[in-house]
Amino acid sequence: MVLRPRTRPLLRRAVAAAALGALLVPAVADAKAKPKTPVITKVTPKTALVGNKLTITGKHFTRGKAKNSVLFRRDKGKALFVKADVSTTKKIVVVLPPTLEKYMNAEGATPVATRFRLRVLAAKLSKAYTPAKISPVIGPAKANGTDGNSGGAGVPTTPDGDCDNDGVKNGVDLDDDNDLLADDLELSLALDPCSGDTDGDGVEDGFEYQSAIDLNNDDYQHPNYSIPYPAKTAYPNPLFKDADKDYDGDGLDLADEYHLWKYTYEVNHTATRTLVPLSYSDGAQYSLSVLAGGNGRRTPTMNVTDYQPPQAFRAWAASAGYAQPFLPAFNAQFDLYDMDHDGVVTTVPKRITNPGVDWQRRAELTYWDLDFDGKVSDDERDEDADGLTNYDEVLGPMTSGWWSKCYSEEGEYPITYVGTKAYDADSDGDGILDGADDQDFDDIPNIMELSRNMAGNKPLNGVCGGSATYDASAPAETYVNPFNPCLPDVNSRTCQRHPMIGAAYGPFVEPWQPKIRN
Repeated sequence: MVLRPRTRPLLRRAVAAAALGALLVPAVADAKAKPKTPVITKVTPKTALVGNKLTITGKHFTRGKAKNSVLFRRDKGKALFVKADVSTTKKIVVVLPPTLEKYMNAEGATPVATRFRLRVLAAKLSKAYTPAKISPVIGPAKANGTDGNSGGAGVPTTPDGDCDNDGVKNGVDLDDDNDLLADDLELSLALDPCSGDTDGDGVEDGFEYQSAIDLNNDDYQHPNYSIPYPAKTAYPNPLFKDADKDYDGDGLDLADEYHLWKYTYEVNHTATRTLVPLSYSDGAQYSLSVLAGGNGRRTPTMNVTDYQPPQAFRAWAASAGYAQPFLPAFNAQFDLYDMDHDGVVTTVPKRITNPGVDWQRRAELTYWDLDFDGKVSDDERDEDADGLTNYDEVLGPMTSGWWSKCYSEEGEYPITYVGTKAYDADSDGDGILDGADDQDFDDIPNIMELSRNMAGNKPLNGVCGGSATYDASAPAETYVNPFNPCLPDVNSRTCQRHPMIGAAYGPFVEPWQPKIRN
């Protein structure tokens, strides 16, 4: 007799139910939101030590504490899973554990700084490890004699890497990040030798370092004894985000002077890319100066009368047809002066000049000498040779905020016109240099709308260049404003023909209206 295998009915039902369940699982899963794959977009800091915190930015992480794991893996090495600290869906913070040292490259038995590529395990595992450009370099806790509290700086680069992608290995390249600071110096200052901007404020480490030396240095001590102390204090400090600070008090922020420094060698080619000396420095009001005399003061080396950019602008203005601008509203009242006595009347920023007032005439001849000391400071320089000083374009009358603060009773024109840049001679790219350009299109060049005092032939006193209140004795044309086409000429081609009732901008506010419109 042939024995046939038999299956109990209960077992058969269980198998059928399991099969049915297997068929239903995809449908149920599809009914729920599928987890998304984590993505890493940024890792900070780029260099760190064991014991530091690493911040990973991206998306599709799991919110909460210890909800994500970070995989650390050096090239050709094994991966280490580390539980993250508190996380959001877009940011993970993880403390670098001591066990990570076992996964580092080693010189003999000593672990050394190593680049680790990362992945994140949330609801799913990220598809790939991070590329080298965003993967951090991590060193052991005692690297370079530190205690692990340097915030990620002071970690040496891997010898076989190439931080600046110039084809020269780090082990041979003495300045891996091209910030003009040698790697050994950067390590001694707790800077990142693989990042030209350790603090991420947009200003190169070398520029901040040298600006700090310039700020500290005076004529009482040997220059070599000036120490910038970048790791201790916050003045021009490559370890502190301070791009918006003006340490030397010349009106130009650290970032402004950095951009102007770059302009001198990248565009003007009047300087070389070097730190000693800096063509612009946030440690000296007169960067073009020398220390001499034993009085602790720098001696400026640029005389006002020898300064060439304003002369270059005048030559350009004459060749471009701006020698005699047409002023339709009150042409007869304007007395444009032959400043350089060459027989050609050129555009100057002060219009109503009185030949009988000698101080006014001298001031117009050297309008860039804002303090009349005969020397050119960083704020008085016109680096892009557009007829406007650095101060005018960074902090002064070629910034709309200057007018709204100085003449607040007038109110702002309803259209916000953009100002100019100190390191771009043609800020809007229309082929016209900024000084001869016309931000508000009222046919009065910018350089002629810088000062109401000079326009009215008044002494240059006061920060704003004149009173904010209406002066019945002043001609209407003295009320210049490069960001208001109705000033000084209410009949200009861009002034609103039908201003709204109750308009709170000049000249359509009392007591301006009767004077300007009559």
